[in-house]
Amino acid sequence: MIRHALPGDAAAIAAVHVRSWQQAYRELMPENYLSALGATLDRRSTYWRQTLEAGAQRVSVAIVDEQLVGWIAYGQSRDVDAVPGGTGEVTALYLLAEYWGTGIGAALWQAAREHLIDQGYGALTLWVLVKNARAIGFYRNLGLAAEPESVRSLSRGGRTLEEVRYRTHL
Repeated sequence: MIRHALPGDAAAIAAVHVRSWQQAYRELMPENYLSALGATLDRRSTYWRQTLEAGAQRVSVAIVDEQLVGWIAYGQSRDVDAVPGGTGEVTALYLLAEYWGTGIGAALWQAAREHLIDQGYGALTLWVLVKNARAIGFYRNLGLAAEPESVRSLSRGGRTLEEVRYRTHL
């Protein structure tokens, strides 16, 4: 089941966030950095509870057997070159590894896409790590295309990573 996130989901959203990073980024980020993410659970839970209470970001969650197994956050694009009110953005999509390939990620995507269309957005973007082959394949299958000129760098765990923006029309 896909539904809108509630403040009471904050701890589960934080737990899925940390665990899915540890699962998905094993080859991309330093092991000590990923292992240390467990210590951030309380801070992440507080952030998500406050964010959801304030309605500061739209979040949908996937529930399987009464357990939150994935989530997607989305809204207006934060990119400086985005058309105001015309470009939406998926800021995060995380799913526990044991649910990869089950269709749950696509269902979360569809929920976000439908909401953004209902809000009048004509395009949708997201950022993905250049070396995250699994995510890139997922997004390409959904019809997104890379914008190679948009590559930017970020640092995680002392490692410099590159990410690229993907885009689709709604």
